[in-house]
Amino acid sequence: DRYLVGKLAPMDSAERGEDWVLAEKGDEDEPSDLEPKAQSTKIVSPTLSGSGDSDADEEVDAAFNQSLAPSSLGFTFCVDGNIESLEVVVSWGRYERVASDEHDHTKLIKDKLVKAKVWKRAPSGGVFSLAMTPGGVSPIAPDASSPEVRIQGTVRSPNDKGDRLVTLFLVNGQVEPPENRDTAWVFQPEIVVRAKTGSEVTDIFRRRPALDADAGAVDDEDLRERLALEMIYRDRVEFAVGHGVAVHATTGSVPVRALELRTVVMPQYEVAVTETPGLDPQDRPAMRKMTADGLLDMQTLADLDKDALIAALGVLTQDYAAWIEDQRGRVGSDVIGYDQQAKEALERCELIQTRLLAGVEMLAVNDKALAAFRFANRAMAIQRVRSAYALARRRKQEVEVADFDVPKNRTWRPFQLAFLLLSVPALANPVHTDRTQPLQAFADLIWFPTGGGKTEAYLGVAAFTMAIRRSQGNLGDYDSSRGLAVIMRYTLRLLTLQQFQRATALICAMEHLRREALAAGDKSLGESAFTIGLWVGNTVTPGTTDASHEFIQAVRTPGKNTAGMASPAQLTGCPWCGSEILPGQDIVVDKVAGRTSIYCGDKRSECDFSRGRSSKQDHPGLPVMVVDEEMYHRPPTMMIATVDKFAMMAWRGQVRNLFGNVSQECTRHGLLWPGSECNTGHRATAGKPAATVKAIRPIRPPDLIIQDEFHLISGPLGTMVGLYESAVDELCSWRLGEYSIRPKVIASTATVRKAQQQVNNVFMRQVAVFPPHGLDVEDNFFSVQRPIEQKPGRRYLGICSPGSSRPAMLIRVYTAALTGAQALFDRFGKVADPYMTMVGYFNSLRELGGMKRLAEDDVQTRAYRVQMSMVQRPGLAQRSVMNIRELTSRVSNQDIPKYLDQLEVMFKSEWDPEKLKHVTRWVDGDSRAIDVVLATNMLSVGVDVSRLGIMAVNGQPKGTAEYIQATSRVGRQSPGLVCTVLTWARPRDLSHYETFEHYHATFYKHVEAQSVTPFSPRAMDRGLTGAMLSLLRAKHADFAANTGAESLKQPNQPEMLDAMKVLEARADNVAEEPAQKLAGSMLKQRADEWVKEVMQGNRLLAYEKRGPDKDRTAALINAPGPQTWNNWTVPMSMREVEPGVRLVMNSARINDDIQWKPRPAAADKDE
Repeated sequence: DRYLVGKLAPMDSAERGEDWVLAEKGDEDEPSDLEPKAQSTKIVSPTLSGSGDSDADEEVDAAFNQSLAPSSLGFTFCVDGNIESLEVVVSWGRYERVASDEHDHTKLIKDKLVKAKVWKRAPSGGVFSLAMTPGGVSPIAPDASSPEVRIQGTVRSPNDKGDRLVTLFLVNGQVEPPENRDTAWVFQPEIVVRAKTGSEVTDIFRRRPALDADAGAVDDEDLRERLALEMIYRDRVEFAVGHGVAVHATTGSVPVRALELRTVVMPQYEVAVTETPGLDPQDRPAMRKMTADGLLDMQTLADLDKDALIAALGVLTQDYAAWIEDQRGRVGSDVIGYDQQAKEALERCELIQTRLLAGVEMLAVNDKALAAFRFANRAMAIQRVRSAYALARRRKQEVEVADFDVPKNRTWRPFQLAFLLLSVPALANPVHTDRTQPLQAFADLIWFPTGGGKTEAYLGVAAFTMAIRRSQGNLGDYDSSRGLAVIMRYTLRLLTLQQFQRATALICAMEHLRREALAAGDKSLGESAFTIGLWVGNTVTPGTTDASHEFIQAVRTPGKNTAGMASPAQLTGCPWCGSEILPGQDIVVDKVAGRTSIYCGDKRSECDFSRGRSSKQDHPGLPVMVVDEEMYHRPPTMMIATVDKFAMMAWRGQVRNLFGNVSQECTRHGLLWPGSECNTGHRATAGKPAATVKAIRPIRPPDLIIQDEFHLISGPLGTMVGLYESAVDELCSWRLGEYSIRPKVIASTATVRKAQQQVNNVFMRQVAVFPPHGLDVEDNFFSVQRPIEQKPGRRYLGICSPGSSRPAMLIRVYTAALTGAQALFDRFGKVADPYMTMVGYFNSLRELGGMKRLAEDDVQTRAYRVQMSMVQRPGLAQRSVMNIRELTSRVSNQDIPKYLDQLEVMFKSEWDPEKLKHVTRWVDGDSRAIDVVLATNMLSVGVDVSRLGIMAVNGQPKGTAEYIQATSRVGRQSPGLVCTVLTWARPRDLSHYETFEHYHATFYKHVEAQSVTPFSPRAMDRGLTGAMLSLLRAKHADFAANTGAESLKQPNQPEMLDAMKVLEARADNVAEEPAQKLAGSMLKQRADEWVKEVMQGNRLLAYEKRGPDKDRTAALINAPGPQTWNNWTVPMSMREVEPGVRLVMNSARINDDIQWKPRPAAADKDE
C-alpha cells in the first residue's frame, strides 16, 4: 500500500480485520513495510505502545492488536438556523489496474525484464444540495459510477441560539472483488460544505457550541482565568470537529463566521512568531523611535548621562501608558461582552505601569541604583558580544571581537529592559514592601514564548543585584562585599549545564569590568572576584577537592576509564573567547588550598582568563566553581543549582555558609563551619604561607532567587520544593533595624495557568505576571504576533494513519524529512542547514529505543536508496544518515556538554561544479554535524540551539505545556516545521487530530493548571523532617556539625521552637486551615522522638554514621532505601518521593530446559 493516509477500506474488509505483519524488508518498487499474509489491501498491525512523563512512563494503545481500517470519515459543524440548504462537494480517487499490454513499464527481476504492475487514478465525486430538514440524511451517492460510496448523516433541530448542528459522513460501502481488490478502496477522500452558489449570505457557519467557561472551573481564580482566556482568544473560533479526520475552516472578513468547511487528512497550522515591537513600520511610533535612536542599546544606556537616561526610559513608560488608554477606548466597541475581564486586564497593566515608573524614579534619585543599572547594562552588552564571538570561534571561524561589537548584538528587547526596571526598586531599597511584607510582596513571573529572551531578562536583573549589593555597604552589620547574592534554580541537569555556560559569560564580563575599575582605583564593585558556582548532584560535579583531583588524575592517565566519575570539566569551551578547554591540561587542582582552577585553553595567553594572564589573580582562571567543598569555603556571587540539591541542606551542615551564616574564616581555605578541620590555622607548606583562623562578621544572605521553567515546579516535585522553600526563605532573611528582609523572587515560564495559587504555595508571595496580557492575544505592547503573511512562523503538520502501525508512519516521516532536507541542501547550500538535523521527540525511553533501532536500520537504508527504484519521488534526494544521537537521562554527564556542542555544528557546504549541487565534505578532526537527535522531555526545557528547524513528535504528550515547550525548540532562526505523528489507537491522540487546527490556534489556552500542595499530610510525611533539619543546621551553629544531633536536650528548646514557628506560619499562609495544626503536631512528635534518641546512653548520636567514632555512633537520619520509611527518613533529592525499582537479570537461573510450545495453527488463514 503506497498511501498511509487518506484511505477508506471497503466495508466488508473493514469488518473482517485480516492479519497483517510488519515485513522484514520492503520492496523498493512497492515501498512498504507492511506485507499481507492474506491477499488484502487493509493495513493493520500491532502498534508500538507508549507515552508518558519523564523518561519512563508508558501508555498502552486502547485498541485491539488486530484493529480495523476505517471505512468512513466525517465531521460535525454548526450552521446558521436560517439557512435552508447547503452545497456539498465530495471528491475521492479510485485506482484501476492498467492491463499489461497497455503500458511499457518494466522492471528487472532475476536478470529478466518483466512488466511492472501499473495503476491509474480515476477521479470521482460530485456536488449536491443538502436540505436542512431535521432528521437523518438519507444515503446520497455523489458519483453515479460508485453508487456504494455514499454521504450519510444527521441534521439536528435549531438550538437555543437558533443554529443547527449537522453531521456528515462519507462511507465506503463497496464490496471487495476477488481480484484487484484495491479497486474497492477510496483514496484522498474529501467533503466540502459551503453556501449554495448565488446565495446572498455566504458566511453561514457559526461557532460550535462548547461548554461554558464556568462548567469546568474548579474555583474563582480558575473561572476568572478561563474567562480572560476566552476574551483574548475570542476571534479564534472552532466551527467543526472531525470524526476520524481533521477539519479546515475558511473565514472571511468576520473571524467568528466561516465561509467554507472541509475535511483534511493532513491538517496544518502555522503558529505566528512572537516578536518585540520596534522594527516594523506598523509598530507604535515611540517604540520605533527607541529602536531607531539606539535607546535599547545596552552600551548606549550605560553611557547616557542621568537626564538623558531618564528621558530615554520615559519614552517606554509613557508609551505604555498611552497604549493602555488606547485599549480602554476599545472596550464596549471593539471588545464586546467582556467588560469585566477587560477591566481586570487593564488594571493589571496599570499596576505594571506604576511599578515601571517607580523603577525609573529610583534611578533618578538613587545614585547607587543608577551606577548599578549602568554596570548591568555594560556587563550585559559585553556578555552578548563575547557570547556571539565565542560561538563563532567554537565553530572554527576566523573572527575578531570587534566584528560582533555592533548594536544589533547588544540590544535589549523592550520587555527585557522593562523587567529590569520592575525589579530595581525592591533590589535598590531593601525595606521595599516586596522584601519586607510577606503577604503583599510580588514574585515577578516572566511569561513569554520560548525563545523570546527570558534568560537575558533575568540575567540583567542578576547583574544589577550583584552590583547594587556591593555598593550598598554593610547594612545591618552584614558583610555585603562578598558572599552569595543570586541563586538561579532549574529542574533538569541538562538545562542547568547549558544555562551555566550562558551565565558564566556574564560573570566573566562583570569580573572583567571589576578588574578594570580596581586598576583605576575604584573599589565600589568590591575587592573580591565575581564568581559563579554550579551546585548540582555529585554524580555530575565533584563534592570534594579530592574527588576533583581523582578525576583530573584519571584523565591524565592513558587508558583510565572516567565513566561514572563526577567531573569538574563542565565547560567545554571558554565563554570569553571560545578556546577549547581540555580537562587534562587546563584544569588544575590545588589540594592544599582546596581549589579547582579552570583555565581558558588559549595557548597564546591573549584571553583574560588564560593561565598566562590570570594565574596570579585572587581567583585564578575562569571565575567559576564546580566543587561543592570549594563553594562552601568561598561562596560564589551567583549560584546555578538544581532544585533537588536543596534537599542536601538537611544532610550537610556546611550549606549554611551559602546563606552567610558564618563566624570564622581560614586565610588559606576560606569560610569555615562548625566541625571544620582548620581549627586554629595551618603551618606554612611548600609554596603556601602559614594560615590563621580569624573571627568575621556574618555575610549578607542571597538577595535574589530566580526560578526558571516554573511550570516544572509542579506535582510531587513542586510539592517538595514548596516545603523546603520554607527553610530557604527563612535562611535568606536578615534583619535591618526593625525589618526582616526577605529575598526578591522572580520566576520564568513560557506556559502558565493558575500562577497565583502556584506561586503562593511555593514562594508565599503574590504573583505579577509580566508582561500582562491586554485585550488580544496578538498584542500586549511588549510583544506582538506578526501575521504569517509578513513573517513565517512555526508550522505544525498532523499525521495520523488509521489502521497503520506507528513504526511504518515514523519510518516514512523521518525518511521524507531527511531526504527532503537533503534535496534543499543540494540546491541552496547552507540556507537549508536548519532542516538537516532532524529532532525526534518521544514520551518514553521505550519508544525512543525502538525508534533508534529503526533509524539505524530502516531509515538509513531508505534514505540512501530513496531514488533507486522506478517510483518517482520528486523533492527527495539520496542521503547517508550516519550521525544519530540521543539526548536522554541515559546519556552520561560527561557526554551531555559534547552533544550540545555537536548540535551547534552546521553542515559544511561547498559547490561542486561537476555534480552541480552543494556537497558536504568532512575531514579528519572535524566535529561532524548530527543527522538525527532523538530526545525525551529533557529537550523540552532549556535546550537553546537556534539552528534547529525540524522536529517529529511521536504521539501527543500528556501535557500541553510540555508540547509547547518541546516544539518551541525548533524554528528560532528560521521557519520551523513540526510533524506531529498521532496514533489512531489512542483516544487522546485521535482527539487532538480531529481538532488539530483549533487546538494549535489556541494551545496556550489549553495549558493545564499545576498542582502544588506542600503542606498536605503525605507531603509532610516525606519532607517535613528535612525542612526542619535544614532550618536547624543552617541557622543554629550548635546543630550544624554532624555531631550536632546531640544538641537537642529538650523538646521545647528555643532553636526547635524557632523552627516550628517558621514552618507553622508558612503552613498557615499557604495551606488550608488544618495544615498549621497538623504541622505543629508532627513537629512536636519529631522533637519528642529526637530527645529520646539523645537521652539513650552508651553511644554518640550523629546525623550520619561516619567519622573516627562511627563504630559507637548511632545515626539520627537515614536515606530512603529498601527499609520502611519513617519519621527520620530524609530524602537526598526532591524526587525521591516515589520508590524506584531496579530489575537485575539473574543469568545463573537461566537454562535451556524450557520447552516452548508451538504457536497454535490458525483455523483459517483469513481469520
